[in-house]
Amino acid sequence: MGGELANPLFGVERRGFDHVPEPDRSMTLRQTAWFWVGANANLFFVTVGVIALEVGLEVWQALVAVVLGTSLFVAVGVASIGGARSGLPTLTFTRAVFGTRGNIPNGVLTWAALVAFESINCIFGVFALLALMAELGWDDPGAAGKVLATLLVLGASALIAIFGHATLVYLMRVFAVTLTLVLVLVLAYAIGGVEWSSTSSARAGAWETVALILAGGAVVASGPISYLFNAPDFVRYLPAEVSGRAIVWTVALGSGLIALLLSVMGVLLASRGDMSDPIAGVQPFVPGWLFVLYVLAAAGGSIANNGVAYYSSGLCLQSMGLPLRRWQATVLDTAMSTAIVLYVLFVRDFTSVLHDFVALMVVWLGPFAGVWITDGLMRRWRYDPVEIHDVSPRSAHWGWHGFQPGAWIALLTGVVVSLLTMNAPVFQGPVSEWLAGADLTWTLGPLTSAATYWAITRRRRVVVVGS
Repeated sequence: MGGELANPLFGVERRGFDHVPEPDRSMTLRQTAWFWVGANANLFFVTVGVIALEVGLEVWQALVAVVLGTSLFVAVGVASIGGARSGLPTLTFTRAVFGTRGNIPNGVLTWAALVAFESINCIFGVFALLALMAELGWDDPGAAGKVLATLLVLGASALIAIFGHATLVYLMRVFAVTLTLVLVLVLAYAIGGVEWSSTSSARAGAWETVALILAGGAVVASGPISYLFNAPDFVRYLPAEVSGRAIVWTVALGSGLIALLLSVMGVLLASRGDMSDPIAGVQPFVPGWLFVLYVLAAAGGSIANNGVAYYSSGLCLQSMGLPLRRWQATVLDTAMSTAIVLYVLFVRDFTSVLHDFVALMVVWLGPFAGVWITDGLMRRWRYDPVEIHDVSPRSAHWGWHGFQPGAWIALLTGVVVSLLTMNAPVFQGPVSEWLAGADLTWTLGPLTSAATYWAITRRRRVVVVGS
């Protein structure tokens, strides 16, 4: 199957979670950079910047937390090497790490997290469209406006994802340019009048300040960590011979710089006023014409990031063995996320939902990534493209009753460390309490799981069938 036939622009991509052969890999590093800028030019990072300031930091301290948190995009770059080297999505090649059955729980958690992200991103878009409706004269859209906006955002996102990889890559370049220009203008207006001091933290001691910075950094780090279950999915069309160092820097800078810009914008805006609503909160600080552009950019960013999430969640469902085509999996995801969005819009407080979700997600996702990235580095990202799809007991990746115990021991060890060091509204671990509220889930969790996995498997010869 030729590359253009298998992955046509504005046509339905034929491939799902299977291996992409070398002749079909036409993606470039420039396209990769644009892809990551477009995928991250959305209000999620504005919101985590707001939360970072609201933990009780001064502005400059919150900016330090933002820099620390977004630095984890280097890990996203390292993880992306796996997609280019293997030509496989993440939840396909992690079968070699956790076992053909042992990989299924991670697939379920990945899918659930992706659906949650789809819902969160949709809500940003819904807020934006509701604000646009008000600007156009529909002052009180009410329930009808919320439902209409939800269907518009999720429908557009699902359509992009159904088309597939080539269409995603093409549209991300368009989103990257247009959305970034608008958001930079908003940032330029946001800088004026910033309150650089915060009375809530001015009297804090040195360690208490460090603890707050670590707590704020954990919130921001949830952004890059959220890509550690699907970053390889998007670069598996890169030629295998592309330099690993080039992949790391392209992904890290393409994704990290726009995330840093938007997180900084969130901090600065939150220092000037109420940003609990990331759309309405901006309106007092920018002229009317720019607010309209900001609203359109917010809706576009929501659709762009959701298209990416829908695409990846479809691959995830396939990897778990569901007999669905990729587009059918996307339709299922759309139905699920629509129900969640409407529940949050009509029942729950959005900011609380967001903060609780990102905190709990990091507890599992960081250690999960620590294990499979360590395994990939140890085996130099080599997987047999035929053997990886064999889920029978004859498979080289079957392990013990379908599980690889070493990987699960390492993962659970990291989860325990994350829970002990977690500081979030929903739960605070005893170590975090002892450390005056510091949150170390985003560092100690993945590092512990990585070190544990290396210690368990370093003496074992990693068998790579066909290498």
